[in-house]
Amino acid sequence: MSFSRLLLVAANSKKQIRGVKGDRIVVNPRRSLADGSRDPYEGEVVLCFEIDDPRDKEKKVCRGLGIQENDKKCDGIIFYSQDDWEHRVICLVEMKSTQIKTVAEQIISTRNHIKELLREECGDHCSKQFQHIEWKACFYYHEASHDEVVSIQRQLRSSGFTSVTLFTTNDFDAGPFLRGEENTRELARRNRRKR
Repeated sequence: MSFSRLLLVAANSKKQIRGVKGDRIVVNPRRSLADGSRDPYEGEVVLCFEIDDPRDKEKKVCRGLGIQENDKKCDGIIFYSQDDWEHRVICLVEMKSTQIKTVAEQIISTRNHIKELLREECGDHCSKQFQHIEWKACFYYHEASHDEVVSIQRQLRSSGFTSVTLFTTNDFDAGPFLRGEENTRELARRNRRKR
């Protein structure tokens, strides 16, 4: 099945990837309706696809991507762009609680599958557009050792992801990460490590 079919069967207006027990990664808007904007996402394209959603009994997203039940896969994909950007962001999302050992493998496997699918569907006609895809990865977790987290981030960066970040119950807005805005929490974390 083609990526375009995925858009037809799975696109919705939700701006989140859900995990179990209410865990989620959201893409909050840059603007609020209170500032006079009619659309808080004006100028932005945000599409969220939940790949490994246990509530989706028909497995529409997996089928749309041609991913088999036993294939390694992450929990979600966020497609992001802005009207004035030439590049597009495809962010792969994995939701974990404490067992994060397979995060990198699941995200890398999903990216490879999507890349192959896009190449099959577009062929040589899209080779220039492929250069404008920015692959990002993020994962959500409750607890893990610092070494485990750093190892996963290193694996993902070395496999071609331009940006990798993590989210927790206290920080789960992917908006700044997708937009390329510096996350204040990440800046604080880096500053603490330098000391």
